[in-house]
Amino acid sequence: MNNLGLLEFREMTRGIVAADQMIKSAPVELVLATSLCPGKFIALVAGEVGAVKEALRRGRETFSDGVIDEFLLPNVHPAVIPALTGTSALDKKGQSLGLIETFTVAAAIRAGDAAVKGAEVSLAEIRIARGMGGKSLVILMGEVSAIKTAVHFGVRAVEEGQLVSEAVISHVSPKLIEKLL
Repeated sequence: MNNLGLLEFREMTRGIVAADQMIKSAPVELVLATSLCPGKFIALVAGEVGAVKEALRRGRETFSDGVIDEFLLPNVHPAVIPALTGTSALDKKGQSLGLIETFTVAAAIRAGDAAVKGAEVSLAEIRIARGMGGKSLVILMGEVSAIKTAVHFGVRAVEEGQLVSEAVISHVSPKLIEKLL
């Protein structure tokens, strides 16, 4: 299941109803269904491209005036779903860190996918808009030159006006990694 579809809703209640309709309408896997700051809701599904398109169509149809962001991301890198669900397996020693902060969940997922496709790095985590004022954060690990390249590709994938900031930390402190991840 290498295609992702996301709908972000203005209201949690209607977002939950729409998410239910999405997974009933097509053979997709529900990757995430969660509330976000400030009072929004996202539904993220994975599956074959046609099924994902149908689930997105059904979700929009269910609550069309409440959809505030959406995307269909075909051929997503295999590291993206574990990064979203907190299940990435990482070597946390002697690494450099890349950070990309965005204003939306969709922008962060696009950035993480592009970053890990653009350079030989680990996609440690994609933190989505919970307890972060609606912003999202991509965390990358690897050798410093690869991290710089990955951050470059990730930033280029973010739509204009959606990037908050980016940073590269060479040889990040293991104490920070221990607390951050």
